[in-house]
Amino acid sequence: MRLSSAENGTITSKSDSIYEHGAEVKAEASANKEGYYFTKWTNAKDDAKGDIVSWNNPYTFKVTEDTEIQAHFDNSYRVRLPAEKNGIIKPGDTTCTYKTEVKIEAVANTGYHFVKWTNARGDSLSADNPYTFVVTGDTAILAQFAINYYNVRLSAKNGKVESSGGLYAYNTKLEAKAEADYSYRFAEWRNAAGDSLSSANPYPFTVKGETDLTAIFIRSKYLITADATKGGKAIGGGYYDYEASVEIQAVPDSGYVFIHWMAGDSLNLLFSDSSKLNFTLSWNTFTSYRAYFVEEGKVNGEIVSGGEARAYHAEDVLHLVNLEGSVISVHTTDGRQILQFKANNTEYPAVLPAGIYILNAAKGKGRYVTEFVVR
Repeated sequence: MRLSSAENGTITSKSDSIYEHGAEVKAEASANKEGYYFTKWTNAKDDAKGDIVSWNNPYTFKVTEDTEIQAHFDNSYRVRLPAEKNGIIKPGDTTCTYKTEVKIEAVANTGYHFVKWTNARGDSLSADNPYTFVVTGDTAILAQFAINYYNVRLSAKNGKVESSGGLYAYNTKLEAKAEADYSYRFAEWRNAAGDSLSSANPYPFTVKGETDLTAIFIRSKYLITADATKGGKAIGGGYYDYEASVEIQAVPDSGYVFIHWMAGDSLNLLFSDSSKLNFTLSWNTFTSYRAYFVEEGKVNGEIVSGGEARAYHAEDVLHLVNLEGSVISVHTTDGRQILQFKANNTEYPAVLPAGIYILNAAKGKGRYVTEFVVR
C-alpha cells in the first residue's frame, strides 16, 4: 500500500508498507501550509487515477489489493451572505481563497435601515457599511435591518385635530380627523409644502416618511362689524354666511352729516361715500367698517364737508377753491388712491374716467372732504 500527498500537505500516518489481505489500515494527512486544509483522498493508480476514495481524515479501510491513494488540500473557503427579507447584500455568496479581502454592502428595502453585521451565531461584527473583512475560513455573515420610524405632526388653525401625532413605524395606517371652530368649516388637508392632499375628513393615510398634515378651515360664517364716529350710528353687522347679502347703513344724528365709510382691519382704507352699503360676502370682503360724520357747516375741524372751500372737475381739470397750500388726495369710491399732490394753484390737470371721486384736502389742523363727479 502506498500513501502520497498533493501540494500543501503531508502524510502523518505510515505511508508505504506491505499488508496482508484484509488488514485494516489507517490513513491520515495534514496540511503543512497556512490556510490550507484536507479535502479528500483519491485513487492514485493509473487505471482509476483521480477517483474519490473518501472525504474522511483519518480514513480507515481494509486492504484487498495493491492500493495507492493520495491526500488533497485546498485553501478555498465559502463566504455565505444570506438574503434578508428587509434588504439585500451585495455581491452575494462567493468562494474565496485564504486571506482574500472581501467587501460587502447591505442595501435596505424602502422603509428600513441597516443596523449591523453579525455572524451565524448572532455575534456582532461591525456597523460599517460597506464592510471589508479578510477570509480565514468558511464564513457566514448576516445583515441586520430595522424598520424606520417617522414623526407624524398634525396641526390646525381655526379648528382642532382630534387624532394624535407621534412616532410611527413605516407603513403604519393612520387616520386624521379635524373639527372646525364655530363659524368655520373644514376645507382640506395640506402637507408641509402647502400642497393639497385630500378633502376627506377623516383622512386615511399610510406613513411613508416624515409627515406634516395641516387641517385647513375656511369661514362658514363671517363677523361683519360696523361702528360710527360721533354724530351718528351704523346699523347692521353680525354673523353672515359665505356669499350672503350684507347691508349696513350710516344714519347721522341731528346737526351732523355723513361723510364716508372707512374699512379694513385697521379701518384706514377709504371705502365709500354712500351711506348705505350692499355687498355679497366673499373671501376678500372687508369685515370691519366705520361711518364718519361731521357737524354741518364745520370748516376748521378735523373733518369738514362743504363751507368756503370747494372743488369740482371740468374739462379734464380739477378746480380748487380756497385750497391753496393744501395736500390733496383723490380716491375712487372703493378706496383706491389715484392722485396726491400739493395745491400750489387753483387748477390741476386731471384726466379721469367718468365716475364719482372723493377728494381729501389737509392743511395744518384743517381738513376738507368732498366728492365730485366726472362726466
